[in-house]
Amino acid sequence: MGGAVTEVSVWAYPWDLHDIGLDQALAMLAAQGVGMISLATSYHAGRFLQPGNPKRRVWFPQDGTVYYRVDEARWEGAEIKPLQAEIVASEGDCLADLVARRDAGGPKVSCWTVCLHNTRLGMAHPEHVMRTAHGDPHYYALCPSSPAARAYVCGMVAEISERYRPDRIELESPDFMGFDHGFHHEKDGLGLLPEDRFLLGVCFCDHCLARARAARVPAEAARETAKALLDAAFAREVPAAQFPDFPARALDAFRALPELHAYLAWRSAPVTSLVAEIRAAADPATRVLVIAAEGAWWGGLDPARAAADCDGVLYCVYTVPAPEIAPQLADLRRAIGPDKTLVAGLQLFHPEVADASDLRARVTAARGVAEGLNFYNLGLVPARRLAWIGQALAG
Repeated sequence: MGGAVTEVSVWAYPWDLHDIGLDQALAMLAAQGVGMISLATSYHAGRFLQPGNPKRRVWFPQDGTVYYRVDEARWEGAEIKPLQAEIVASEGDCLADLVARRDAGGPKVSCWTVCLHNTRLGMAHPEHVMRTAHGDPHYYALCPSSPAARAYVCGMVAEISERYRPDRIELESPDFMGFDHGFHHEKDGLGLLPEDRFLLGVCFCDHCLARARAARVPAEAARETAKALLDAAFAREVPAAQFPDFPARALDAFRALPELHAYLAWRSAPVTSLVAEIRAAADPATRVLVIAAEGAWWGGLDPARAAADCDGVLYCVYTVPAPEIAPQLADLRRAIGPDKTLVAGLQLFHPEVADASDLRARVTAARGVAEGLNFYNLGLVPARRLAWIGQALAG
């Protein structure tokens, strides 16, 4: 596969499609060569500046909700359950509308599904969130080792795929979330180094410890090592690197600490098995892709291993320099093999993407390897900037 782009999609929020008007939005995107909509069907909180939305110019979405009609009967007895966003009842089921248009000859439908990044659920179920080596909770991150969290994600994907039959589902955050970009108004007066941020995002919750012990990994020793490293960092007057070759050497930087290194290497196991369980739970007719990017190992995600248990990878190259996009995608293609789907994720943000010619260079690099392209994001950029997509595809 690769060499010929067969699917071009744009990520979109349901409120943007509501406000622009579904028919108008689809026509506008079709004019740029877009044949698929990647609709947010499960999402987290945020503050969004939306120059592409004619009504909601600054928007705070409801935290940790799903954007489809939930069948409450399916979730009877479940410990962790999805919450249907209020906008679905008040403004309509955008996913159902998109599927109906697809079935009438319209664009394909992909469900952009946030899995474990959910502060609302984390606050409600603190026994299922990630925990630091000191036992402190990361409320924004359900843990992929938690049976209840895994059942929630698998149940959500099963419900979406069976009831709506989208063409594909894109899995965001099925892994261990890091310490950064998880919560609002984050503060750091220490001056955390990359190694400190990484270790603060390594989960040592009871679920992880139990799974690691079952795999004969020295979990408690690893936790004590991580705790000592963090305590040492917290005690210094100013930061000083304990692992100066991190993150360049990735997990190999910790090889001198065998218990910790073994635990860090193990972290990909619950993530990979969760992806496999999600694929098994989904309707066979719906493709399941895992969203990844450079440095996915940071959260325990091995794209090649995950792709072996699903249908492929949506690999985001948002800030990758254009000359490096094709080599990165080619490496991933070799790792996942020729029969798995490879989609390149590109953004339309400025100044990260300077202009239409810059996007064209990125698209040209990606389309030589990937058979799909996803562009971020309909409402978060000016409507006029969407023309860059058409210009890039034509170039």
